[in-house]
Amino acid sequence: MSVLTNPIDRSLKALARNYPAAFIRLALGTAENLVFSTVENPEINIPEKRADLVYQIEQEDIKYLLHLEFQLRHEKDLPERMFKYSAFLTESYRLPVIPTVIYLERRNYRQLPSEYSVMLDGKTMSRFTYQVIKLWDYSDAIAKGELKGLAPLLIMLTEEKNADVLAKTRQLILSEENKMWQADALSVAVTVAERYLDRGFLMQFFKEEVAFLKGSSIVQDWINEGIEKGIEKGIEKGKEKGKTETLREDILEVLKERFDLITREIDEKLRETDSPAVLRFLLKKSVKVNNIEEFQEILKAV
Repeated sequence: MSVLTNPIDRSLKALARNYPAAFIRLALGTAENLVFSTVENPEINIPEKRADLVYQIEQEDIKYLLHLEFQLRHEKDLPERMFKYSAFLTESYRLPVIPTVIYLERRNYRQLPSEYSVMLDGKTMSRFTYQVIKLWDYSDAIAKGELKGLAPLLIMLTEEKNADVLAKTRQLILSEENKMWQADALSVAVTVAERYLDRGFLMQFFKEEVAFLKGSSIVQDWINEGIEKGIEKGIEKGKEKGKTETLREDILEVLKERFDLITREIDEKLRETDSPAVLRFLLKKSVKVNNIEEFQEILKAV
C-alpha cells in the first residue's frame, strides 16, 4: 500500500485505472501495439495488502502483468514489499510481473533503492530488482504535452507551486478532446493541488470549471459538499462572527483525513484558539505539513 493521502490516493488510482495508456507508456516507454486491461482489485495473499495498480498486457503472443506502486515519499520497507507483491502476484495470476515504483512528489533524494537483496557474510545471496521512476524527471515532457495524460500531476513535480503551474495544467487538460477525461483529469488536478495550495484560492481559480467537474467520475468529497457555495463564500470564511468553529472543524477534518490521527493536545489547543486569522493560517498549514508532529509544532508556536 502506498503512502499517498486518501483523497490523492483514490483519485490517482481512479485516473490510472480508467485511463491506463499514459501510465503504461511511462513505465514501458510505449503503449503502441499493446493490448492492455486493468486488473480490478488485485488482491494478494498478504493480510490487508493490495497492490496499487496492476495491468494485464498482451504483446503479440506474450502476456504479463505491469505492477505500479505510487509513492509520495520513500519508505524503508518498500523494497521488501515490492519483492513480496511480485511473488504473490506471480503466484496468483501465473504470469510474469514487471514491478515499477513511481515516485510522484519532487524531493531531493540522494539515491533511491531499486532492489531487495539478501546478504550473508558480505555476499549477495539473492537479488530482486524493480524499476524506479521519478516522475519529476518527466515534468518537461508532461508540460510539452508529450505525456498529456499525466498533466493533472504537474504541480507535484515542479519546484514552484503557483497559479502559473495550474494554468499550464488546465491548458493541457482542456486541449484534450475526450470530455470525460477532461472532467476526471480536472478533478484529480484540483485534488492534488489542494496538498499545496489554499482551498479558497483553488475554488476561485477553477470556478469556471465547477459545473464541468461535477460531470467527473472521480468527483471528490469537497466538491460534493458544496463547492459552488464555497466559491461565493469561501474567501470570506472565518471573517464573520461564529465562523471560528467551522474553521476548527475543517482543520480537524483535514488532519483526520491525511494522518488518521487527532491528538487530544491538538483538539484542546484548537478550541482555545479564537482568532479567525490564526485558524485560517492553521488550516493552510494542515494541508501542507508532512506529518502530524510538524503540525503540532506549528500549533505550539501560534
